[in-house]
Amino acid sequence: MATDLSASFNEQYININTKLKKRFMRKPNISEATNEFIALAIQCENSEQPAFAGQTYIGAAKCEASAGNFLGEAEQYIAAARQFMKAEKKLAALKFYSPDRENLEAAIGCYMQAFSKYPEKSPIRVSILLELAKELVELDQKLEALAYYEQAVDIIEDSTMKLMLMKNLVNLLIECGKYDIALETANKICDSNFHIPEGVLTEIQVSRVLLVLLVKPDEDSKSESLKQLLDHLLHDEDTEAIPFNIDLRLKLQSIIISSSSMDQQSLISIAADTKPFLTMQQRNLLETLIVEKKSD
Repeated sequence: MATDLSASFNEQYININTKLKKRFMRKPNISEATNEFIALAIQCENSEQPAFAGQTYIGAAKCEASAGNFLGEAEQYIAAARQFMKAEKKLAALKFYSPDRENLEAAIGCYMQAFSKYPEKSPIRVSILLELAKELVELDQKLEALAYYEQAVDIIEDSTMKLMLMKNLVNLLIECGKYDIALETANKICDSNFHIPEGVLTEIQVSRVLLVLLVKPDEDSKSESLKQLLDHLLHDEDTEAIPFNIDLRLKLQSIIISSSSMDQQSLISIAADTKPFLTMQQRNLLETLIVEKKSD
């Protein structure tokens, strides 16, 4: 059956390509070929043949490029990228991994082709990068996703969106074990001029406390806001920069003291009570801190 589908796809694809070749003085009908490529791609999608669909959407993209319709070209490349990603996920679900990553590389290439068609500061560029990063995370390619996520943060101009992207970037860096860069990014958020909602500020500040215990930066390399956070927290001073409720504040104080005194048993005990207050990434940081103290 798969062989029949492949043969049918190849035959139809070649027929459309043939129509595009100039015959004598007649110009090829680009619009007709574009529609035929799209129709064939949809047919492949309905037949659960995403890799074929991706190839056909690329054909449609090239037609749009020939017609000078660069936004249409970008749309077709995005459609192709999504189909190649779908094909990669099908292989991953079957626990089959190609060393050449044909579908994944094709998807990334198509996303980047679409990306290049939009103006430098276009929000669609950001959307493309975030979609690609999200797909890579779902495929457990988190380190690879980081580069596209960081690029999106650099491009985005809206301060509210930039804040949320940077917060998510901190969490992704933590998941990748890039604790030093995660701390630097969290410091940038707190040292920025962003209006930071209380819930977001609480999450970032808790992450900074746990990260600084893991990274152990030199006193000279700590940002001023980080020094103040730790000082105010340990001295029980109320400030807008520490929007913790009393329970969370006491638990973070205990974590800092237990970590500094190398008291692993106390740290284990406090961690059990603290975890309900933490995000998944923060719980992982706390577990890593406990493991490190055991090996010290």
